Amino acid sequence: MTTDGRGRDLAARMGLAPIGSRRIEMLLAGMASLFGLLFAATTIPALVADWPDLRPGLTLMLAVAVYGSIVVAALAALLHQWTRAVFGGVGLVYFGALALWPATIGHTYVGDTKPWLFALAGVPCALVVVASRWAVAAVYVLLVSVSTVGLRLTASGGAATLGSALLDGAAVFEVGISLLLIVVAVRRAAKQVDSAQGAALSRYADAQIDEATESERVRTDALVHDSVLTTFLSAAGAHTPEAQRLAARMAKHTMGVLSRATVASSVGPKVPLGDLLDRIREESGAIGDAFTFSTQDVDADVVPENVADALVSAAVQAMTNSVKHAGGPEVRRSVLVKGTGQGAVCVHVEDEGRGFDPAKVASERLGLRVSIIERMSRVSGAVDLRTALGEGTTFVLSWPAGASAPAQAPADGEAVLA
Repeated sequence: MTTDGRGRDLAARMGLAPIGSRRIEMLLAGMASLFGLLFAATTIPALVADWPDLRPGLTLMLAVAVYGSIVVAALAALLHQWTRAVFGGVGLVYFGALALWPATIGHTYVGDTKPWLFALAGVPCALVVVASRWAVAAVYVLLVSVSTVGLRLTASGGAATLGSALLDGAAVFEVGISLLLIVVAVRRAAKQVDSAQGAALSRYADAQIDEATESERVRTDALVHDSVLTTFLSAAGAHTPEAQRLAARMAKHTMGVLSRATVASSVGPKVPLGDLLDRIREESGAIGDAFTFSTQDVDADVVPENVADALVSAAVQAMTNSVKHAGGPEVRRSVLVKGTGQGAVCVHVEDEGRGFDPAKVASERLGLRVSIIERMSRVSGAVDLRTALGEGTTFVLSWPAGASAPAQAPADGEAVLA
């Protein structure tokens, strides 16, 4: 596999994805819905002025449908839910209202200005431009413009002159196409930003792979020199029974070292599980004041220094995220260091705050994906993340991977990362 391919694979596994287009779409939806609300408000006086000349029942139905759909579109943009469908629905509602317009007035329209429904044409065009592909949006704008011209020429539209009707249709077309060109240009720029960001993320992932590979190479070289090569040399020079027994003991010891090396380095100082909590408390500083700390079944077990560093750093990052995002001091938070037998350990960082959706975490914020998940994976550990909106958040940092399984399957809306 090429370096770029490895980088893309790791970036995908870490959840690093460009977000320029997503943010742009959210911004466009918000701006279009705000424009729709404000512009719709300016047409209400025209509706009030036209009311005496209109059929009340049908006019009320059209007004509620059109204005109500615009309000629903604004709510959808605010909540970032069903935006495209709702915006497209506004376009359909408006087009249906145009079709029913002649039925709302049984005589020639005599208002001083164009009817309220025609004055509102720019709003559905803007929403459809944001919600649809450019070709669909262009066709919609053209249809609304042509319909405006046609209706303005009829008695129900004011029996306008051809020149006046064409000017009204051209105004609708100009607004819709101008917005469409702006939206297309912004989306194209966002794609270019996404491409550049994706390349940067891939290079970052490549660098992480290269760093891990070099670290593993150095560790393997030391292991081969200190254990394997020494054992081979001893065996090669074992000409007496005593030397042969010594070589056999060395070989057995080396096999054990190699077996443990598949999990983590056995070279270097060890850290008692009981000291992990003190390290987490010390490293967290003032953030730790928001948490209660406890241990369970730590006994006399120890973990390698690099594993302890990873557990402490990942736990502190999880605590920092909780303090920043889970809520204020009223939220209950706790840290538990738990031994699971034979040197295995789990660190639980838990809060009862607002929770979150991991899929919506911005990709340039690497605290979750790199500082926690990737840091644990480098030492053959794992991270179980259990969270849902309104249900709090629990990080379970376990070493080695598989040392602790989730107590139950996640509920709808929760995520489990490892």
